[in-house]
Amino acid sequence: MIAGARAIRDAVAQPRGWRVAMVALMVAALIVRLHYIGDPLIDSDEQFYLLVGDRMWHGAVPYMDIWDRKPVGLFLLYAAIRLLGGDGIVQYQLVATAFAGATAVVIAILARRIAPPWTAIVVGLLYLLSLNLSGGPGGQAPVFYNLPVAVAAWIAVRTLDGAPERIVRRGAVAMLLVGIALQIKYSVLVEGIYFGLAFSWMAWRAKLPMPRLAVAMTLWVVAALAPTALAFAWYAAIGHAGDFVFANFTSIGDRGQYRHELGELGKIGPRMLPFLLPIALSLTRRPWRGATSGAAWLLLAGWGLTATLSFAGFGSYFNHYALPLLVPFAVLAAVGFAVDRAGPILAVVAVTALVAVNTKESTEYGSYFGDAAYAARVTAAIDANLHGGTLYVYFGDPIYYQLTQSPLPSRWAFPYHLSLTREQPALGVDAMAELKRVLDSRPAVILDRTLYDDNRDPQADALLFAHLHRDYRLAGTFPLREDGTRVWALRRD
Repeated sequence: MIAGARAIRDAVAQPRGWRVAMVALMVAALIVRLHYIGDPLIDSDEQFYLLVGDRMWHGAVPYMDIWDRKPVGLFLLYAAIRLLGGDGIVQYQLVATAFAGATAVVIAILARRIAPPWTAIVVGLLYLLSLNLSGGPGGQAPVFYNLPVAVAAWIAVRTLDGAPERIVRRGAVAMLLVGIALQIKYSVLVEGIYFGLAFSWMAWRAKLPMPRLAVAMTLWVVAALAPTALAFAWYAAIGHAGDFVFANFTSIGDRGQYRHELGELGKIGPRMLPFLLPIALSLTRRPWRGATSGAAWLLLAGWGLTATLSFAGFGSYFNHYALPLLVPFAVLAAVGFAVDRAGPILAVVAVTALVAVNTKESTEYGSYFGDAAYAARVTAAIDANLHGGTLYVYFGDPIYYQLTQSPLPSRWAFPYHLSLTREQPALGVDAMAELKRVLDSRPAVILDRTLYDDNRDPQADALLFAHLHRDYRLAGTFPLREDGTRVWALRRD
């Protein structure tokens, strides 16, 4: 066994073996995520992104016809995925798998700058395994934007000790990648600022004259902001600049606190241990003093610290908000896995533990959240009672709009916008008045969940149940292990 491990270690150190390992990481991405492909119920967020992308092909304009606070670039990405055909579910999950695999490859390439090749492959695999456990088995926004951010980091590392002109050119490319990532989710901003400062420091150290440095820094800022500026310009041109600004920037500050976020934070820490433990071990070797890798390690460590501060300062701690941390943490962990005997032992333990937990999670996932078969049963119950009318998902999975091709009853089609207390002040409208309008329109079918969540707005619940008891009959209950979906059909009498 030891001889086999040494053979693999020696093989990946050779150019051909390294290339094979890169292909293997892409294959591993498919294997690790295969259980989830085809499941339409992975997460309500990505269900909604797919819905928006689909409705854009039917003329819907984000923020005006269907509202959310995510950047329009994310919806354009999902709209582009709809060109692949089908109902979009398998298609977006395969595209997300390709992004995840490519990100693992870039992580390995980055890690090889500061650690042996075999540990670089290990951390690429750990990234893929950790995605599933941190809310990323499907198409959450970080699964996509981690790739351009990782490539920007790779460009920055390659540019260390570069000539001034090379620093300017590569800095512009890296910051444009950051700008693309910003149009998938704005939380990339802090990391983008860090990379901009890193390129500025490189240029200053390379003795770029101050006037040219000022021009270069301006170029990098313009490159980072260009995709967002282009999106704003389009909305301004059609007379909806205010809608764009409110949805993208203003509304997030009006949103209230989620009641269980500190509890979620407590779950994130243990999931980071496969990276944090080897990082701690690596510090015993003072990697910043490496003759060739020290500067690269410092740059990458600064990125990891910046990503951590960005996560901590955001103030919300949902599971998938930690996904951006996985990239710099994985790269830095590669150094620890190479430390004497303790590092390889820790690598074996980390991979084994994550494989075991992934296996357990994948076998139990459907019983908690539903799967394709479950979604098909609920969809059949909806279709049997829809009769060409409108579906309204009050509290549940927005994918049923997609599966039934129902018209949307409101601009605020994401279920939790009108049903959660924290969202009420952040929509730009009177949420209760909008909910009343939707219910007064008498949707043919209403979906709700059986599990009460104390983040739900009591006033909204009272209004809903008054209408349900008066005008609707329970057409089906579809239980899950701790929750379930209720299908309410409009009484025809």
